Amino acid sequence: MDATTTRLAPVPAADYVAAIAQHVSSVCVITTELDGERFGLTATAVSSVSAEPPRLLVCVNKNGLTHEKIAAAGRFCVNVLAEGQDKVAMVFAGMGGSKEDRFATGEWVRMKTGAPALAGALATFDCLVGETSDQASHTVFFGDVVATGHVKGQDTLLYGARRFRQLRKIFAGFGGGGDDYL
Repeated sequence: MDATTTRLAPVPAADYVAAIAQHVSSVCVITTELDGERFGLTATAVSSVSAEPPRLLVCVNKNGLTHEKIAAAGRFCVNVLAEGQDKVAMVFAGMGGSKEDRFATGEWVRMKTGAPALAGALATFDCLVGETSDQASHTVFFGDVVATGHVKGQDTLLYGARRFRQLRKIFAGFGGGGDDYL
């Protein structure tokens, strides 16, 4: 970087939030278990890091209860939600009651690490915390994936422009085939 770019001020937080709200992401519920108690939150800041070794990352707000529980437990599960699981997303986003009520929505099973996984989630990633990175208001937890699960034939629940979204299915016949997809 040259001297000019190092002196540029960041945009105001409100401008950043307004712009990043246009970014569409899959909706995930991040869960953990500590001392026999389950915790979880809804998140969209989830990303693959590498396939070899299998590793992903989740960004978790430090002010939430689940943050400290993931840090203490050293494990978490990423549950990628299907379009029909928006109620689960809302409950884990705090729109459905206290933390004790959250796991009453949906059917939950235990993964290899003991972390809760949503039965019927499109994908589940059972992780051990490999590394963390402190990033202002959030911690980035890098998860070493020790088990996975997935379901085919459904579409992922999305979030963008401050609301849940669905994939728009577009069919285009290349060469006359009606089953071709864009």
